Amino acid sequence: IIPYKRYILVDAIRDLEKEANFRPYEAKARFLIIDEAEKMNPAASNALLKTLEEPPETSYIFLLTSRPMSLLQTIRSRCQTIRFSPIEAKKIEEFLLRTSEYSPADAELLSKLARGSVGRALETDLENFRAGREAMIKVLRGLILTGNRAVLLQTAEEMNNPKAKENYEPTLDILQTLIHDIWLLRHGKIKDELVNSDIVAELAKLAQNADSKSLGKWLNEIETLRENLNVNLNRKIATDALFMQMASS
Repeated sequence: IIPYKRYILVDAIRDLEKEANFRPYEAKARFLIIDEAEKMNPAASNALLKTLEEPPETSYIFLLTSRPMSLLQTIRSRCQTIRFSPIEAKKIEEFLLRTSEYSPADAELLSKLARGSVGRALETDLENFRAGREAMIKVLRGLILTGNRAVLLQTAEEMNNPKAKENYEPTLDILQTLIHDIWLLRHGKIKDELVNSDIVAELAKLAQNADSKSLGKWLNEIETLRENLNVNLNRKIATDALFMQMASS
């Protein structure tokens, strides 16, 4: 089961419930996976509870999520938690160099962007990433160096272009990563500890002029926006508000 647009809907969970009650055909058990389980809407979550309360003996249901606290407590209490540790960036880099046609620089960047997931490394489009990163660097220049709020509002407009809606959350990821890298530089961390180590000179310039307390607030404000994306909010207004709050911090 995967999200339809932004949510996992109740009909998908009802289909899963039917599948779970079928006997296995080719093996001793059936495995059903709900990817990004935190995106189940309330109706879907409640529908899943019934299956979890009376699970078929020959079916195993896996709920994959990076935000387990976003699931209903009643769902969490009926599941066994299995935590997957992230793979070391160096091992992902070695894998990419061994199995794919990446340059050493691209393999290093992808291994850091992957956040411990080989799948994420392979799925990342570096061209799109670099375009998104340049847009977010402009935002940070406007926040830290120039105070140009017009750039912030223009970028918010571009982020909410209907043609680019699939890039919205990945762009927030990029902004968070850049802010975190700047924060690390403010606290004396070295280039190798940064995700965006290929643009360390640009980040160092921003770090010299940034305020650590503001950087921390910005990360919290972005995370708050992420949580609010699970409700029906106007993204354009929310993005404008985010950038204006960051400019005022």
